[in-house]
Amino acid sequence: MTDPRERRIDWAATSVTQGEILDAFAVYCRDDLDDVEVLAGSPTRLELAWRRERSSVEVADTLPEREEPTLVLTELTDTLVTRLLDDATLRGRVAVYDLARLEKVNAVRSSVFVYFEWFLRDVYGVKVVASDTFTRGLVDRGIISLGFG
Repeated sequence: MTDPRERRIDWAATSVTQGEILDAFAVYCRDDLDDVEVLAGSPTRLELAWRRERSSVEVADTLPEREEPTLVLTELTDTLVTRLLDDATLRGRVAVYDLARLEKVNAVRSSVFVYFEWFLRDVYGVKVVASDTFTRGLVDRGIISLGFG
């Protein structure tokens, strides 16, 4: 396995690593956001607070076993999507963002995750969209309805 911090992300004329994005988000939280506090940071994980809400953002090759809402930067695979579709508890606390594909699997309620998406838009000019496979899976399992019939 390679270091998840070193996973290269190429967007048009920009090339960064997941670790560089995590580091830049830490600076963004500290310098640009008055209502988000960095509680702790390591090379692979940020622990953040927004009001009474606690969450984390991390780079990893596997999904964490934590209770707090966690946004994981990693590769979004069919196996991972299926695991999140099949496990409601996991789906409620872990969001996966594949920045190389600009896709996400996210059913977690966390204000910090919204700030992360604003950060991506403001700093890198990119937008992450919901994974079609995940959305179809939620509809097929009757977890959500798109209201078309």
